Amino acid sequence: MTERIERELWLPATPEAVWEAVTGDGWLADRVNLDLRPGGDAHFVTSGRIRSGWVEDVSAPDRLSFWWAVDQEPASRVELRIEEHQDSTRLRIVETRPLEVLDLVGVPLPGPGGVTYGPALVAA
Repeated sequence: MTERIERELWLPATPEAVWEAVTGDGWLADRVNLDLRPGGDAHFVTSGRIRSGWVEDVSAPDRLSFWWAVDQEPASRVELRIEEHQDSTRLRIVETRPLEVLDLVGVPLPGPGGVTYGPALVAA
């Protein structure tokens, strides 16, 4: 199971211009440092908040996917797809975060006879 956020934008620009925007400073974050190859480092800084991760897949100027996280928060996967359509370009952004057993912390789980089991038993 995953959490998922999707966004689609139609932009009056070429796919190459959109690629430059999403991989450079100012659009995804104030400062962007991407090693654009699979396994490359990815760092994004906005308002002093740093997201770090790694590049999963690159196919310039059509597709970029990477994983990022802030501090000890769970990582999420971001996929950007860029497609030319006549005189505009569609940018599709999908961010997903796999749900983990640790996401159940604090959620009581009913058991037999009305006994409630805590997260420690779920993880065992």
